[in-house]
Amino acid sequence: MKSFLKISLSGILFTLILTACGGGGSAKKELVANLENGKAVYNKACIACHWKGVAGAAALDDKPRWEEMAEKGKDVLLTHAKQGYTGKYGAMPEKGNCLDCSEQDLFDAISYMMDQAGVAFHK
Repeated sequence: MKSFLKISLSGILFTLILTACGGGGSAKKELVANLENGKAVYNKACIACHWKGVAGAAALDDKPRWEEMAEKGKDVLLTHAKQGYTGKYGAMPEKGNCLDCSEQDLFDAISYMMDQAGVAFHK
């Protein structure tokens, strides 16, 4: 019985310590844009559609479209980029067909394109 109590208390203590250190929470990591990486990802995968606006994609220099997208907020744009999205202008394939791109890569590319269009995230 004593060893059961010791093991239980040890588990509770470990959980409390882990939570206090940030390891047990579900806090979302705030992404910070790396525009240099964003440019590389854009040139690798996004340029095919976003350079001139192929298939309804927002062209890199289409500031009104980027403003419209910025209104949705960065979390929504990142989700659309990751999962794909079909809207009034056309369809965004999952990960923009860059299946080896990480969430950070996608965020960097979105941030780069918005920067090039002269637009900032609204949310």
